[in-house]
Amino acid sequence: MEEPNLIPQGELFTCTGALSDAPTRLRRLNRWNWTRNVGGPVTRSWTGFSFYDNPLDPSSFEPYSTYATDETVDDSMVEITLPIVGSYGETWAGPYTGDNRLDLLRTDTSLRCMWEDSAPTQSCIRHYLGVLLERGVMYRAPRADELDRLTTFANAVLAQEVRDGGQESRTHTLTRIVTGATMMTGALFREELGPPGADAGRVSLTDWELAGQLSYALGARGPGAVPYWRYPDTSAGIAGHYGDLAAAARDGGIRQAAVVDALVRKHLGGTDAMRMDLVQDFGDRQRLRRGEYWLGDGSLSFFREWLGYTKVDTIFKERPEATSQYDDGDTSVYRAQLSAWDQLMNGYYGYESTLIQQMDDFVARAVVPDTQVLKTLLTSRTFFLAATQNSGFDGNSTRYTGQPYGTTAVIDAVNSQRWKPLPATERAGVLTHPAWLGSHGGNFEDDPSAVHRGKWVREQLLCGYVPPLSQVRVMAVVGPHAANKNARARLSEATSKSECQTCHALMNPLGFPFEIYNQAGYLRAKDHAPDGGFMAPDGRSTLAGMPDSALDGPVRDAVELSEKLADSPYVKRCFLRQVFRFYVGRNENRTDACTLAAMEQAYDSNGGSFKAALSSLMTSSTWTQRRVPGGGE
Repeated sequence: MEEPNLIPQGELFTCTGALSDAPTRLRRLNRWNWTRNVGGPVTRSWTGFSFYDNPLDPSSFEPYSTYATDETVDDSMVEITLPIVGSYGETWAGPYTGDNRLDLLRTDTSLRCMWEDSAPTQSCIRHYLGVLLERGVMYRAPRADELDRLTTFANAVLAQEVRDGGQESRTHTLTRIVTGATMMTGALFREELGPPGADAGRVSLTDWELAGQLSYALGARGPGAVPYWRYPDTSAGIAGHYGDLAAAARDGGIRQAAVVDALVRKHLGGTDAMRMDLVQDFGDRQRLRRGEYWLGDGSLSFFREWLGYTKVDTIFKERPEATSQYDDGDTSVYRAQLSAWDQLMNGYYGYESTLIQQMDDFVARAVVPDTQVLKTLLTSRTFFLAATQNSGFDGNSTRYTGQPYGTTAVIDAVNSQRWKPLPATERAGVLTHPAWLGSHGGNFEDDPSAVHRGKWVREQLLCGYVPPLSQVRVMAVVGPHAANKNARARLSEATSKSECQTCHALMNPLGFPFEIYNQAGYLRAKDHAPDGGFMAPDGRSTLAGMPDSALDGPVRDAVELSEKLADSPYVKRCFLRQVFRFYVGRNENRTDACTLAAMEQAYDSNGGSFKAALSSLMTSSTWTQRRVPGGGE
């Protein structure tokens, strides 16, 4: 398969009338999808249990979790999943069984025969199983053969039931039946195959396939997925999450471009002071300490995975405040600065948001207004911070949570104060956010973080190609730490040889502007000087041979670099390519050029509208049709 970043970008946006040659496929659900489908939170409860403990991890070798290439389910995965599924099975055993109480089971009287009748009729069994498969397992109408197989299994389990065992016995029986249903192929894989028996050539996806594809893209779950009950709220109405997409599959509206456009605009994101989108994961004390802007799970996952900022809490930082204005030389593990950093990583000391959540809210605020979205992402100076007073926190853990952003301002526990404009000389957009900087930074302040940051910009904003480490034939290591050498000096010495510059010339110049920040994203106040003392931090760099010549030349620092990137049409096209990859779940190729060109036209003509670009993609033939694979393919 051709490396997409080696395809000249101009060719990918020149429509010659070709149709996408992507074949039909099966896609295994990932851990997040499966958890959301059964109505579970992706955070652990106080008991330590979560449906998210299932083993359906996406491949670590794919650029996005949506790719699911050649992913399958083996015996070991089933063995781990079965104990988790049992807790879900109880929720379908009656209206008041299990923790997740389904309104459907209370209001649909036609289902009661399954838990009230001592010997349910075959019509009762098949009706119950049909509803179960569509509303709680496959999130599409089941095929006759699927319903037949599950009916056979259900009859066998019912025959083994202890008679006169009461409701407990029936609950056990139905739990077994639901457990079996959740292990069916249609419960673990979603289809993009078109109608069965299609002739060789191209097929249009079925209504349910289109609804499922759209629902997973926008919400990372199936249409009509099970709501979650957290007293006194449920996470969705009786129709389930994205029930309107399921309805559009039933009535055929999912094929109408206007319907799809309206669904995209409705479910992409919005504003809600109560943050009900988070009810599955958090109680109101945590939800009400978040920004009022929200994105659906699918769209939020795109920005999280593209920007890669959720790694910050997994990367150890030695003295995160080092070289900043808050570095007082203290190394005590009990210092308030470290308590504040820990709070930003895990939220242990209270209910204010973590650094990752603050980035989530920052991104949502840039996307939801839907005007010049990429430029806003790269240049906005209004960041969402945690409150430092009246927040119900231990004082030391919250007093300094603003320091990674360069502020010691007292912030009250209201969003009008949590949203903070930061100085124009210090921050501009996601690439200057501590969550992104920390995720792409090293362990120590003089580590070669510039390599990681520059590589990301080259590959993810410029769609450039940097040879992988597997092709490197020299020792890739910097020299030892030294008082007279900062990160830039250590990196420059280690990569000055010509054999190193083949790769590092692509990364270092783009990474050096970020040296105004340390490894954790704090703004540096000082940096190591050649005489062993200190000097002002240096973010200067000269860019040459860039794919957009307007980017060539000197830049002062990461702020100026972000502003230049935000104005580049080349960067915009690379951004749209990332959007295509995530939502379609594969790499783009030359046959996708008409779709990419239409996405760009929709984005530009609607004032930099992310929603318009997505709507263009999700109504294109690339989205709605597939090529039938040939023999041996």
